[in-house]
Amino acid sequence: MKRLVLILLLLIQLPVFFSCSDGGGGTPASSYDYHTPEEVLAFLDEVRLQYPLITALESVGTGLSVDGRPIRAIVISDNPGTPKGEPAIRLTGGIHGSEMISVELMIRFIEYLTYNYDKDAEVTDLVNKRYIVIIPVLNPDGLAAKRRYNSRGVDLNRNFSFAWEYDTGGSHGSEALSEPESKAMESFSQSNVFHLSATFHSGAVLLNMPFDYDSEKDSVKPVENTLVRSFGKAYTMEGTFLNNPDLYQSIDMEDGVINGGNWYEISGSLQDWSYKETGCLDVTIEVARRNPSTEAGVQEVFEYNRKSLLAYIKKAGYGVHGQVTSATEPDGVKDVEVTVVYNNGAGDIGDIVVKTDSKGYYHRILLHGNYKIIFSKSGSGYSDNIISGVSVPTDLSLIEQNVTLTTP
Repeated sequence: MKRLVLILLLLIQLPVFFSCSDGGGGTPASSYDYHTPEEVLAFLDEVRLQYPLITALESVGTGLSVDGRPIRAIVISDNPGTPKGEPAIRLTGGIHGSEMISVELMIRFIEYLTYNYDKDAEVTDLVNKRYIVIIPVLNPDGLAAKRRYNSRGVDLNRNFSFAWEYDTGGSHGSEALSEPESKAMESFSQSNVFHLSATFHSGAVLLNMPFDYDSEKDSVKPVENTLVRSFGKAYTMEGTFLNNPDLYQSIDMEDGVINGGNWYEISGSLQDWSYKETGCLDVTIEVARRNPSTEAGVQEVFEYNRKSLLAYIKKAGYGVHGQVTSATEPDGVKDVEVTVVYNNGAGDIGDIVVKTDSKGYYHRILLHGNYKIIFSKSGSGYSDNIISGVSVPTDLSLIEQNVTLTTP
């Protein structure tokens, strides 16, 4: 095992004196040794051995890249093998293999959470009350080659099925979800219920919110745009993210948050697919203009994002949650769709449609307000259960609403 940089975690309060721009052109004074795909796997194995009570390793879907490299996730939770209705968060690095800093950020955050469990009150509370799933590298073949694309020359962040478009150069894939890596993410995200996610990149410093396929300037935006933007700002406005001297500048950006299409439009992105097809509030976070060339530069990127990551995960815990049961399924009804109508039924129908998990638990992220919530399972024989007057009194409230489905 090349490194497990736990010693750095003891230094997190030291001031940072280096710019992440030190990873730019020219010959660096020293070279940072980025993890290879094999070293990432060894790192995950070591963490699992050191922290067996709060970690579990899982294959991501089919679990193999084009070249047969494993794609793995680590679960960090006080119940790592079995979700118990907690907010589930998915964090992903290395969708572009050349953006190696995104992999290192995930590795350092894994170290931070596991090492500080039972030492730091905030970390302990999050691990105990959230189900955190981290995929350090989705594109291991690209990481091995230090190239953006997978081994078939496909950009995985153009290969997902929502708003996918064919590209004559072939970089979007022969069809939507043509690549084993994107197909693995689809399978993994459909067999698990995620409520909040983020994918990490380099090339700029900003938070990109849905949608990518068209722009807010053209009035294309999530129905729940206010909710989505609040999560973006929860990330950027906590800690020192906005202090990064490489922060992107644009009239379309507010507090480090920009609509994806207002930045530049793309089709088939992971973010848009997650939001529209799995009911998961997803954002894309650009953490550095380039890959830092030194240990200090890599650590600085982590410091710019450490408190932001914690705040983002913490914010996932608010809204409405509960369990859906029935007389014939008293232990929980899975795959029940949970649809929210704002202003107690008089407002917009929310476009984040979450489902209950295998035990019938659901969690719906919401800000303060009054809502009508519809619980339905098409083709099941159950009648819809419509509950009006569900009040979330503050942005920091978690309301329990258990539900029973009945047959006509």
